[in-house]
Amino acid sequence: MKEQINTLIDIGFNRLEADVYIYLLSHPPATAYKIGKEINKPTANVYKVIDTLSIKGAVLIEDNKNKLCKAVNSNEFIAAYKAEILNNAARAEKALSNFNKEVLDQNSYKIKSVALIFERFQNMMERCKKIAVIDAFPNVLDLLIPIIEKTANRNIDIYVEAYKPTTIENVDVVCVDVGKQNLEHWNSQQLNLIIDGEEHLMTLMDNSLSNVIQATWSNNIYMSCMLHAGALREHTLMKIHSEYNSSDFESKIKSILNNQRFFYNSDIPGFNKLFNLNK
Repeated sequence: MKEQINTLIDIGFNRLEADVYIYLLSHPPATAYKIGKEINKPTANVYKVIDTLSIKGAVLIEDNKNKLCKAVNSNEFIAAYKAEILNNAARAEKALSNFNKEVLDQNSYKIKSVALIFERFQNMMERCKKIAVIDAFPNVLDLLIPIIEKTANRNIDIYVEAYKPTTIENVDVVCVDVGKQNLEHWNSQQLNLIIDGEEHLMTLMDNSLSNVIQATWSNNIYMSCMLHAGALREHTLMKIHSEYNSSDFESKIKSILNNQRFFYNSDIPGFNKLFNLNK
């Protein structure tokens, strides 16, 4: 029951509301008095909770003096709940639209929401102008492939460091040859993104992608430029590692090194901004 109760709490139920709803889902209709006795909670509190659950659309109350309480089928309740959330979100989006102008600064900010991490990743990819560098563990990368492919279709150069064999259309993907060892060592899910050398998202989540271990976002240009350069160098190093047993190792390594992108041979918006600050 713990998982079900915690899930209901996650969507706005309190503990007693969750207990009552779970009880009614698995029992015949009952009075608030009986429910209180069965779950060992004060009757007065259960009466209040029944009214609240009725307003939330989770419980039906019999239309007579008996006032038997019946749980709304969970599929029906969740469908209604989602519709209400979407409606409220649409209203909020319209009401707050005038406040969407971004206030620019170069500070670093913590992110504590997994949902916000994925939303920020998508928004960053949508505003990427030239180049994106991504370092992502498998559970995360699998979810992001559609967004990455959509961005690549805008002729954005994308470099991905993966930790299992992965193919993404029109994207330069390198697989870390010790990816399995890395995943076992970290026992978590990493997602790092740098776009245009202008802003970066650095995150570490648990394997279930339900909790943030640590995450930061910033559009600090200097830090983003340095992370961009370092991530591309690591991408190159992983490519060299992947050719270690190649029969024509030397020629392949020369080709890889000759195709490296540096600030002086690439049009990177962040680098351009950084150098203009010194003029």
